[in-house]
Amino acid sequence: MLASSAMSPVAAPPALNPILKILACPWCQSAVHWTDAGLRCVSCKAEFPERSGVFDLARRGTAETWGTANAELSSQEYQENYADLDPAVEYNRAYEVRLFKRMSTFRERQLIARLIGARGRVDTLLELPCGGGRLSPSFAPWARFLIQADTGWGQLLHAGQRPPLPTPRVLLAASGFHIPIRDGGVDGVACVRLSHHLPTVDERHRLLHELLRVARSYVLMTFFDHYSPKNRIRQWRGRPPKLTMTSREVAGIAREHGMKLVADPMLSWLGSGHRYALLVRDA
Repeated sequence: MLASSAMSPVAAPPALNPILKILACPWCQSAVHWTDAGLRCVSCKAEFPERSGVFDLARRGTAETWGTANAELSSQEYQENYADLDPAVEYNRAYEVRLFKRMSTFRERQLIARLIGARGRVDTLLELPCGGGRLSPSFAPWARFLIQADTGWGQLLHAGQRPPLPTPRVLLAASGFHIPIRDGGVDGVACVRLSHHLPTVDERHRLLHELLRVARSYVLMTFFDHYSPKNRIRQWRGRPPKLTMTSREVAGIAREHGMKLVADPMLSWLGSGHRYALLVRDA
């Protein structure tokens, strides 16, 4: 344990106050406290700095951090793509100026409103990854408090520069492989366009298990459907298949956490292989 002087009560930053009790150390899952030295784990003494309004609770790395490393494949390079602000700005701008990407965003916003809007407003919603905040305005109306999280520091900085959202929020650097939130700590979780960047089955399953672990009510996540026309056409043309999952696979993992797959509409039958999967807690 830390010395009592280091753990003396200190007022946490207002942005952090609403979620301080649900945060968990990404190394040991113990509680974290705000002290006169900043955010610290009460058990392993890990420290989590705040920079530019972002609280860094990211345990970076891939499968080696949970003991199943693949020497040839990992998502480490992808995690490092948006460490700086300029690449993040360029990525997000593409969704603002390119017609196909703007149409995709419009369709995604429709699906989000239909799938989680029907469940009503929740107290806490974790958006991981939040990217540069492209879809955050679609999630914000359905939560009284929004947690925007990503491993890309540049993406988080860009999200922080966007116009204010209609609900309070906090920005966290956090990994989907080690989400710094206690079990069942948030009502809802949204994870859009991450699974299909993870090159191994183990990484994709690890991500989904973590999303389900922290969610009390529902998880909304996307995956690239193995049986989608787009993936089938790629294989027919002799191109490598996408990094995929199946609805049955997703539903099976959800059942392990007491949730069920209730909807998984395609983003576009011809233009995209992505499905939006809504997993809800069994009554």
